[in-house]
Amino acid sequence: MALFYTRCLQELPKITVTDVHRLAKTSSKAPTSKLEEGFKLYVSSYLFNYEGKCSQVSYQTRQGRLLKAIVLKPSEPVTMTHHCSCVAGTALCNHTVTLLFQSAHYSQTGTPVVPPVHSCTAAEQQWHKPRTMGLKPGPIGKMTITKPTKECMAEGGMRSTLYSALLGPLPDLSVLQIEEAYKNFDPVSKPLICSMGMSAEKLLVDSHFGKIQVGSLLSYQQPPITTRHIVYHKETPPFPSLPLDGYRLESNFQRCTFVLSEEDQLHMESLQVSFATAHKIEGATREQSAVSDWQVLRKPRLTSSRFREACHVRGLISAGNLAERILKGTAPTADMKRGLELKMEAASDYCKMQNVNFSHCGLIIHTDVPWLASSPDGLVYDPLEHPPFGLVEIKNPN
Repeated sequence: MALFYTRCLQELPKITVTDVHRLAKTSSKAPTSKLEEGFKLYVSSYLFNYEGKCSQVSYQTRQGRLLKAIVLKPSEPVTMTHHCSCVAGTALCNHTVTLLFQSAHYSQTGTPVVPPVHSCTAAEQQWHKPRTMGLKPGPIGKMTITKPTKECMAEGGMRSTLYSALLGPLPDLSVLQIEEAYKNFDPVSKPLICSMGMSAEKLLVDSHFGKIQVGSLLSYQQPPITTRHIVYHKETPPFPSLPLDGYRLESNFQRCTFVLSEEDQLHMESLQVSFATAHKIEGATREQSAVSDWQVLRKPRLTSSRFREACHVRGLISAGNLAERILKGTAPTADMKRGLELKMEAASDYCKMQNVNFSHCGLIIHTDVPWLASSPDGLVYDPLEHPPFGLVEIKNPN
């Protein structure tokens, strides 16, 4: 039987945590250490991109450069062979035990498909911004900028480390009349604030802390918090969960005369989602390109941006080239970046003109056609329409 990798877990043999402990004790000279280290790697999500190489009597996985292979009998979990590409791969290494724990977790929970879970090393970390995920502007209050630590200790004077910020609302505009208060003072004796050009006549702008003067550091370092919703109508019903519960799509895929191979069939089954899962996906991906889950979930599916190309495919070669481009992804262009920057501005103008409410929308996957996906720019509510809810797609031409 031909072997191939898939995220579908139908062929995964039954295995429990008790079997993992038994296999480690019978296959390793130091089972306690292997179980502890393997469980730590499993809990910390070290094992990711879990894909199976399926047959009736085997299950193997691959992860990046590491190849971990375990062959199990389907009736009783017995380790027949195991191999890992690490230094200790000829014996029962920690990575192999991690694979056993992960397999037991999927087997006991009855997971039909491997969920798109990121490992601790694949997700964005708190201490740095990975360049592979793109450098995006963000509030400076959420960033910590430090300089490298010196090798030798530098001596300095004693100083207080207490933070003595004033609490309460911003002072009245009358306190900004600094020039009048210090007009009789000598220019050398005036405090530094007198040279900052502060006055009550200067324009005030919004910030995270309220109204401040134009040109202040806080005006661009602490901008006002932007909301993801535009509301013109109060006390409206909540937006429905997408896709709509109970709404079915008629698909010609079931009546398709093309016979899928076993590998293709398992791949199609690995894309299946329930209504509950689809609702969670839509709610978790409303930031769209700013969320890594949005990229992972749409990669194996045909999205709206590629649907026209798929309709004009002629022959296996062009279909293979299109599939390769979809899996490879597209680098963000200047027009795409411009569209993201002007998205909320265009949505605000649209809502003002049409007098509607606006809310962001995530990735929509319907249970009847899980190989398709779409990410509308937002949801709108118009009380004059029936039904009042709708979708909106924003385009920003040059």
